[in-house]
Parts: sequence; structure tokens; C-alpha cells
Amino acid sequence: MSHRGRVERVATRVFRNDWSALTPPATGRWTPELTVSVIIPARGGQAHLDLALASLSAQTYPEHLFEVVVVDDHSAPPLTLPDHRPRRCRVVAAPDGGWGAGYARAYGAHASTGDILMWMDADMVACPEFVEAQARWQHAHAECVTLGRVRFTDTDPHGPGAVLAAARSGDLHHDLDTGGRHDWIEHLLDQSDDLRDADHLGFHAYLGAAAAVRRSLYEAAGGVDPDLDLGQDTEFGYRLWQAGAVMVPEPTATAWHVGPASTARTRLPSERFRTEVLAELMPHPHAYRERVPEARRRTPLVHAVVDVSGAPYDLVRGCVDRLLNGTETDLAVTLVADWEGAEAAPGGFEGPQIDLRLIQANYLREPRISFAATAPRTGFPSPFLLQVPVAWGLGELALSRLLASAERARAGLTELFLAASPTRDAGVRLWRTRALARAMRVCDDEEDLADVVAELHGRYRIHGGEGTLTDLTLHRSVPPPLRAAGGLRGPVPTEPVDTDDWSGDEEGDDEERRGRWWRGRRRSRPRHRIRSLWYRACRACGREMPDEDDPGGGPAATG
Repeated sequence: MSHRGRVERVATRVFRNDWSALTPPATGRWTPELTVSVIIPARGGQAHLDLALASLSAQTYPEHLFEVVVVDDHSAPPLTLPDHRPRRCRVVAAPDGGWGAGYARAYGAHASTGDILMWMDADMVACPEFVEAQARWQHAHAECVTLGRVRFTDTDPHGPGAVLAAARSGDLHHDLDTGGRHDWIEHLLDQSDDLRDADHLGFHAYLGAAAAVRRSLYEAAGGVDPDLDLGQDTEFGYRLWQAGAVMVPEPTATAWHVGPASTARTRLPSERFRTEVLAELMPHPHAYRERVPEARRRTPLVHAVVDVSGAPYDLVRGCVDRLLNGTETDLAVTLVADWEGAEAAPGGFEGPQIDLRLIQANYLREPRISFAATAPRTGFPSPFLLQVPVAWGLGELALSRLLASAERARAGLTELFLAASPTRDAGVRLWRTRALARAMRVCDDEEDLADVVAELHGRYRIHGGEGTLTDLTLHRSVPPPLRAAGGLRGPVPTEPVDTDDWSGDEEGDDEERRGRWWRGRRRSRPRHRIRSLWYRACRACGREMPDEDDPGGGPAATG
């Protein structure tokens, strides 16, 4: 059964979106157990609503297990319930202060009680199997999101009684099906083997006019955005996809838009709306996001996480600044450490928390940086979670290449590690959010999460050279990025990435520039600080400490 606020575990492991691994019960030959709430947002249109409720009163799903919630979106006059309607049916008025289809859908989900949430438009007539055909998939698998088949008809039924009679006699298809359909959805289904082979854009098939989802998955995805009156279906479908949904087209769950209509009524909004509004919330498709300024991107493509606990300030700068100055700018970075402990520590410039204070002060005004005490489990709602150990530095093109490899391979986990590494352990891990979210629902205690993600979505490993992945601990000090004129951070002097084997060497100009920086830093270092470090090292290893007055002893003699 569904439990509010809890992500349900599942038993069957579905590879990517290949729903053919599931075996739902056949319609009419099973006993349903879960309750269903059919949510209908409506503003005016009482005559069409009467037809919709009449068709729902003839459903094959047990009437004691499903309810219909009509959300009256400030209709004048208010909507009423007709004579022909399901036994459990009610009208709830949308509260003042909110309006629109997104608000009505979200409020209907909040006001309903069913284990399965199902949506339907108020000007639609549903076939008798509409509820049962979809709900059987949610019984079989908690991650299933069913997509009913939406058709358009110019035929106007002669009242609710005629709809009810046609539904009971099985003549609805004959009376209403005039061939109108959503061509772009049909094309997507044809190109992806009915979504079994869908890529990262499979969520475009989601249409809120006829869809169903478990309440637990609905809540895990954050619910319908009540602030979106247009495009709320596309945006919510995107978040369902990132939450690990298995989207299943269900052609037997057919519903018809009644009256003069065209597919333009339920198509995605205009090109301008997609590129200026939806693209702020959705990194995919990339073509929309490219036109949105970085400052307005509310959901980044990549959520990078760096655990900086116990790391020195220079090491963190070397790792994080490389991320921020790479060619892929559509990202946000979370630095993980005990930040509250650092603030509560006694003041002054000595102590174990000084590095955390310096790190926080340096990145406090960077809009792409956030601070957290614990690492996020997934990148949701971002499509990717990037885990970077603080000791590793990514090359300028490395993240862009990682993303391209992940999309090309459709991998759930893409790992990058040094070509010279003697182990198979990845220095950097790029997790696909939908694969990671789904793996968490099936992973047993004794299983490795990476292995489960590989089983559900595939794994891709990459060997990178020094120009792609740098072990920052091999440097005595990690230089910060060069600064451009005016004091702003300029590009990090990174090495070119070889397009064939991801390995490369530093160019001569970069090497000379870094060498000059290091020699100048050594000359500017106070001599007493060098002596202090030298004596501390001698004491640690038990060696005899040189005489301070001996010109041949001390750290200068070591070279």
C-alpha cells in the first residue's frame, strides 16, 4: 500500500525504461486493491463536465475503490454535480489566491485520498476501461506512470444519458473516434519502441490530460507546480522522469476531447514560453536551456558535491575553482563540511576550523556554491549528480566530455579515473539522477549501490590523463586560478584534453607560467616558517635536528 511521504520499495528491476519486464494483470481478470482518485480541474463548461462524469460512472474499476474529485477553478456560476456520476464524486472549490490548471491539479491531489492519482480533463469522455487499464500497472510496479491515449473528436454526444448508454454497450469507440491525435507523441512512441528504448527526453510523452501515478512517486517528484498555468504537464513529467518513473503508454485507456478541438490545445506552449520559462526549470532539452542566462537557471544540469571536511584551504581552492572555471557552466556545487561547528569554534586565526572559515568566506558570494552538513543522496531535480573527491582536479573540458559520454552511452554511472591508476576505483563519479533514485528503491543492504545502478542503467568507465584529471595532493601547494584584469577570476591554466584517449600534457606556456608563480611564491615565503616546518618534520621522524646557527644545516641544505 502507499504511504504518504515515503518512497516505496519495489521488487522487479526494470532496465532503463524497458517496461516489458513487467507483467500487469489482464483487465477484467484480477482483483484490484489500491484506491484511485481521478482528479478533474475545471473552469466553467458544465455541459462538458456532465459528459465526463457520465463516462466515469460506467468504469470497470470497482466503484468503492475509486473517487472523482472535481476542482472548481473559480467558475461563475459554480460547478455542480449532475445526475449521472460515479458514486464517490465531489466538487471542491480552489482556494482564493491561486488559479490555473497547475494550481487546480496540485490542489486536487492534496484534497484527494487515493493511493493512485489519475488526471483527466473536464471536456473529455473516457472509455469504460480508462481507470482499470492504467491502475493495473501501478499495482504491478510502484514506479509506473501510465500514459493514456488521448484522441480528438468533432462528434458531440447527445447528453450524458447517450454517453452512458454508449459506454455500457461498448460503442464509444465507434461513435467518437474520428482519428484526431497528438502527432508528436505518436512520433516519439514510434521512434522509441513505445518508450522501451527512450532516451533522456522520454518524459515528453507525458500528458496530464490522461495519466496516472502512485501517490508515493508523485510526492517524491515534488508534485505538480501550482505556479505554472501553462506547461505544468511537461515540467512535472520532467521531474517524474528524474525521480525514476517508468513511463508506460497504455493504448486501451482511451479518452476523447469532445467538440471542435485541435491538438494545439494540449501541445507544449509556444517556443518563447519553452525557452524563457520552462527552460529555467528544465535543463533538458539542451536547445531550450542554451538561450537562458546563467543567472536565471533555477535547476542546474549538474549538481556537483565536494566533501571538504578536514581539507586544507589551498586544496579546496584547487578542486572547486577548476569546477567553476570549466567549459560546462550549467552546474551548482555543494561543499560538505561541519559549517556550524566552524562558526561556533573560538575566534582567532589559529585552530582546526580556520580552513573551513577561509573556504566559506571565499565562496560566500558565489551564486553557484552552497554549503551543507551532509551530502545529498541524489541530484534531484538536476539530471546528474557529480561526486568529486577534494583531492582531484578536473581539466577545463573534463566535465563537458563526461556529460557527452554519459549521454552517448546512456549510462547510469560514468566513472573517470587516471589512466595510470593501479586500481579500478574512480576518482570522479557522474551519476544519472533517475538511475540513482531507482536504485535506492531496490538496493539491498549487502549490495553496492554502484553495482545496482549499473544493473538498472549501465556503467561507463573512462581513463583520463593528467590533462583531464589531476591528483592535487602531488603538488606542494595548489595554485589558485589566474586572475584577469580588474581582480576577477580568469580561466584556470588547464591542459588540453586529447579527444582520442582523454590524456594530455601541459603546454609549454602554461608550464612556464606556473613555474614562475611557484618560484615567486617560494621566494616570498618567510624563512622562519620554513624552519618551523623542517624542525617539526625532524621531530616526527626521530631525526637529529640541525643546529640553527650551522650554515650548512637546516632546510636550506635539503634543496
